[in-house]
Amino acid sequence: MDVGDRIAVSDGAAPVLTTERLRLEPVGDHHLEFLVELNADAEVMRYICGRGRTAAETADEWLLRRGPQSDVSRGLGYWAGFTDAGFVGWWSASSFTGRPDLAGLGYRLRRAAWGTGLATEGARAMVAYAFTVPGVERVVASTMAVNAASRRVLEKAGLRHVDTIYEEWRDPLPGSELGEVVYEILRPGGPGPDPSR
Repeated sequence: MDVGDRIAVSDGAAPVLTTERLRLEPVGDHHLEFLVELNADAEVMRYICGRGRTAAETADEWLLRRGPQSDVSRGLGYWAGFTDAGFVGWWSASSFTGRPDLAGLGYRLRRAAWGTGLATEGARAMVAYAFTVPGVERVVASTMAVNAASRRVLEKAGLRHVDTIYEEWRDPLPGSELGEVVYEILRPGGPGPDPSR
């Protein structure tokens, strides 16, 4: 996908991205009701916190996502995704404090959109977009090792498994003993793997 042909700028600032089926617009306050509904579904949140989140928890999550995990000056952040049927979820090409060379790929979709290929379509758009941002050399993502569906999306979006991290959790989710898997993709024609990893 040549995302450069599919970026429109609205209001002179934020990019709106389109794919074959998706319109991806930067997450704003007016999207909160969609995000609250998405997070309230315990099955959607199964590999994140193991239960649905309250409206207050979702509002707190998005303060963080739209704050330190976004870099509006560079165009990195979160996009709400819509099809002709309405809101289907969100995707990200987010920022890492102190690491201008990295962008974080993420996504969360309504159950009605699962198995339709939209997760991969949006993830590919985020990867392509991230590499249009000057300085971004690597896109990274992580998920629970047991989350086979999310791992397939990452692989279809071109990322490869590079690490598995094992942590002690106070309230572990089922399958957490298998670890968190880390995936990455390097900028095409970039400098190659980071030797410090």
